[in-house]
Amino acid sequence: MTRTTRLMVCVALFLGLSTVLCAQSLGKFNPEENRGARGPRKFTSKDVYIANFSVNYQLYNLRTSTTKGGLGSRMLSGNTKASLAVGLDIPVNTLQELTDDAYRQFVQDLESKGFNVLNGDAAANTGYYEGYQRFESMEMSLAEAPGVVTVYPQNTVFFVKGFTSGGQKKQGGFLGSIDRVTGDAHNARADEIRTYPKLSAELDDATIVNVDLYVLFLNDEKAYQGNGAKVTATTNLCLSANEHITGRVANNSTTTKLGLTGSTKEQTFQCVSSIDFIQGRNKIGGSPLGTYCGVLKKDLNITGVIGKEKIQSYAKTDHDFIGTETAFGKMYRADNISVENTALIKADAAKYENGVNQALNTFLSHHVNEFKTKFF
Repeated sequence: MTRTTRLMVCVALFLGLSTVLCAQSLGKFNPEENRGARGPRKFTSKDVYIANFSVNYQLYNLRTSTTKGGLGSRMLSGNTKASLAVGLDIPVNTLQELTDDAYRQFVQDLESKGFNVLNGDAAANTGYYEGYQRFESMEMSLAEAPGVVTVYPQNTVFFVKGFTSGGQKKQGGFLGSIDRVTGDAHNARADEIRTYPKLSAELDDATIVNVDLYVLFLNDEKAYQGNGAKVTATTNLCLSANEHITGRVANNSTTTKLGLTGSTKEQTFQCVSSIDFIQGRNKIGGSPLGTYCGVLKKDLNITGVIGKEKIQSYAKTDHDFIGTETAFGKMYRADNISVENTALIKADAAKYENGVNQALNTFLSHHVNEFKTKFF
């Protein structure tokens, strides 16, 4: 079964409906440049090489909260477990079309501003990509972040260091696919970007570009509140600025149900929408000569696509503080409570595509213009 087929299977897992609104629009757009270390800011070449272009779409979230009971203060409490699974009903081909269109407009925008976008194979013989695998049409991946499908533009060449046993793409930095200190793959991506000066130098100081965007539809709330286990989520479609999502990560090599039968361990992942431009390499130290990183100050909300809803699963703790007198003394009994809730958020695919397309292109066109205006 292919990864694309597995994505389609998920629809059958969820029950329930959500009201769809009528018109799509964007909330307040708050872009900014993430300067970081204030080093050299020199861009000379108008050649551009796109090393990565990926859009990550949140399609589901599966969370579980538990409490452990016991006997204390002459009262017995039972264990509780609350599970909440929420899915977004969007066809797979819509996600691919969105990504292909965003990439196409991104390249056209660069070229219209006088940049020369190099073919993917321009870096095929570089030492930087020695030992890497070449892909002309990267498959969608369910393994990069919990509940998220990562989509790449089709008929476009990218080079990948390899994949972990769980299906995660290995990054080209020193730490690999997962940051060993924080456990966050986002930091590993940043580590890879720090190696781009070497690739730029091998491509006659071409600007190396990395685009990684996150479209989310759920906000997690506190996993446990009150007397029992509770999981709560609210719907909010947006292009993420800097959000942390928690859920189960799929294992592409084994799962057939979008991760629900994959890893049972919940993981937290940082979702930062960003675009990086890196050019040149200092002879001493190897740092870049020019850097520009475009991000968002706040989430870019996409309204009019899905309704605002609050969904929860709550298992209230069963207590026995009275007990029952027997010939052998007072006996206590409390039941263990387990509650599961599932919901499918319905959205019109055309409205989703239109709203997300606006968000992606607003973000990308702004930062391409900023890059051109500031340095050329």
